[in-house]
Amino acid sequence: MHFLQMAITRNSKMKLRPRNQPPRVSRAKTMKQKAIVPIKPTIVAGKTLPLFSRLKDFGKNLVSNFPGTAFFTSILVNILGDYLSKAVTDAINLGNQNPICCSCGPGVSCMENPNCACAIASKQFQKELNVPPVLRKKAVKLDENQYWRIQFCCGPKCQCSDDCSLKGLDEIDKDHDQKFEIYREEERMGFCVSTKKYIAKGTPVMSFNGEIVGKRALKKGSDAEQYSLRLIDQDQALIKFLKNAKFLAKDLVRPFATAFDRVVFINPLKYGNVGRFLSHSCRPNLEMMRIFQGGVSPGHMRIVFIANRNIKAGENLCFDYGESYVENHIENCMCPEVCMKKNNKESKMNTVGAQRAVRNQTQETSMMGRLRSFFR
Repeated sequence: MHFLQMAITRNSKMKLRPRNQPPRVSRAKTMKQKAIVPIKPTIVAGKTLPLFSRLKDFGKNLVSNFPGTAFFTSILVNILGDYLSKAVTDAINLGNQNPICCSCGPGVSCMENPNCACAIASKQFQKELNVPPVLRKKAVKLDENQYWRIQFCCGPKCQCSDDCSLKGLDEIDKDHDQKFEIYREEERMGFCVSTKKYIAKGTPVMSFNGEIVGKRALKKGSDAEQYSLRLIDQDQALIKFLKNAKFLAKDLVRPFATAFDRVVFINPLKYGNVGRFLSHSCRPNLEMMRIFQGGVSPGHMRIVFIANRNIKAGENLCFDYGESYVENHIENCMCPEVCMKKNNKESKMNTVGAQRAVRNQTQETSMMGRLRSFFR
């Protein structure tokens, strides 16, 4: 068996002048806007995992024959990528300069401290967006609109207790080598992820890490488009929430709201983590949720996968890529008994050219269609 271990985010008040007083000539200098100092993103290396290839064709198990998309650098924090609008980069830099990190101190649980900045943010998300909190060692309540149900958790820089209840994401970046295995047994499926341990329903399992990029970055090559997930999708509910958020400084509201009115992706092709290998299924065991950690700028938002049922050790981890992917890349689905029926029903409506296009998909383009039309 061969394997590879590789290191694969004014209102100025006008004073009335008496009528008998001549107008004064203002000598005030034009105010200069405070410059936003860019903060160079820090790449935080993640745990490296081996890739196991168990194909019947022994030659294809050699590292030299792995597809180029199998090689990447593992990271724990999303980093800035290409083609981001100025509004997004400015918001990320402002967010880094104005983080939301609590100073509750050791032995204090944030949700029990009425003055905790993180707890205040989390409770406002819960109240205004009707989203339950994501708490440590408590099952996350899921629903069909989980992608749009955004919450806030304590981050790694918070000074609260290690067992603080608001550290609901504290475990998702730890011990990936002990939790997951990356392997392939069928070439058409490509590399997949299985869990080595039992996962209870409602447990945050892993994040989807990569480069935060603009839409143009996906047009540089088909691989980037296929692997990427949408992080921001002109979130009007979130924009409305931020405009009324009591915990957010007034001078941050407009730049943050402007940034979240854009479309932004996470591209894990060059920098990512184990989440880039998750498979598709029409009967998935994972659901996506977006969670803020350490602030409420685009740079603080993370995509997190949460178990929607109890998952046994050895099971393949998967989520629903969207209907369009199922129709065009059926051979990669983890529930063929469902998709084959759908394929047989719709095959009469497909043209010969469309059928030929599906059959001729290469391994790299059909393995993982990472741009889900569901989020377009």
